[in-house]
Amino acid sequence: MLAVALCGAAPLATAGPAVDQLSDCLVKSTTAADKTAVLQWTFTALAQHPELKQFSNISAEQKMTLDKKLAQTLQRILTEQCSAQTKAVIQAEGMQAVGESFQELGSITGDEILKKPEIKQQLQGVLRYVDLNKLVTTFLTPELWNKLGVVR
Repeated sequence: MLAVALCGAAPLATAGPAVDQLSDCLVKSTTAADKTAVLQWTFTALAQHPELKQFSNISAEQKMTLDKKLAQTLQRILTEQCSAQTKAVIQAEGMQAVGESFQELGSITGDEILKKPEIKQQLQGVLRYVDLNKLVTTFLTPELWNKLGVVR
């Protein structure tokens, strides 16, 4: 269940009201410290990918500490703060739907990450190397240019 919740479940065709209520509870119940625990664990998990491992130096002890911290955080949120909503989702839609409830929380956390000045600076660094002229000429068709008042 935790792996599905953290990695994002494949979206179900339609989220039921129970999933929406659990999503809302997760968003309202998650503290800044909880979001930090999720962020740190996610970074560590991603750093285990063979293509990324060279960019991180995380010890086995650090991984274990973050695993424990995240487990405690998720357990507290699901069994204490949002237990009624979690139970309703499991009964109505099954265990896999609990992961879907985490998608909104993940989206909000991702938005918060992108607002950090350090992250914005890194993204701006990438833009220095993007050929904006090529993007414009590739995606703006003559019809769009004409609509903008530039005859092509």
